[in-house]
Amino acid sequence: MRVLSRLVKTVSILVVLLAAASASGQAIWGTSTAVPATEPGYEGYWEYCFDIGWDTTQYGGHGLSHSSVFLGLEDCAAACNQGVFAFADTAGRGDGEDGCTVDYYALFECGGDPHFPQFPFPTIKFEYYENGCEPGEVGSAQLCFYSMFVPAPPAVHENRLGIKFGLNTETGPLEGQLPMCETSPVELVSWGTLKALYR
Repeated sequence: MRVLSRLVKTVSILVVLLAAASASGQAIWGTSTAVPATEPGYEGYWEYCFDIGWDTTQYGGHGLSHSSVFLGLEDCAAACNQGVFAFADTAGRGDGEDGCTVDYYALFECGGDPHFPQFPFPTIKFEYYENGCEPGEVGSAQLCFYSMFVPAPPAVHENRLGIKFGLNTETGPLEGQLPMCETSPVELVSWGTLKALYR
């Protein structure tokens, strides 16, 4: 029931975002959340998940090649330390052409995604597994990674999402939480403390 509720909420958010983004001509947009990780093997991490949507029909109609999250940690020397970021083998799923399901994996790029030289700082890149199912010109996905960095308060982050499609790239807004350059063991942070951070 909890999974169904989350799915309905995600679909509702994406429908609203799709309408708003299409009206403004955005090629990519999304929302993000951060919660203490519960998956075995990721104890002590925060789980960051991104519900993204895209529409490249007005840019030539190529399907998504990959998407990137520009973390904005250019002044954070610890961001490139081993173990600060971690990824599940399948970092996310989304809809593909002909109704299939696309699986994604994640990569950490300390110096940024080379397709976006304007953002030469820590970036998470999500690529799809080439297993016969490919993202289309219009689509959505939920993509996640783990980090030892605590979440910053929710905000609207302009140009923090990137999309590569064909030979083209575009950026778009992200609403929600991103990691900040600060670590804190998740098990020591109570939900009361977490709520107090955002009051």
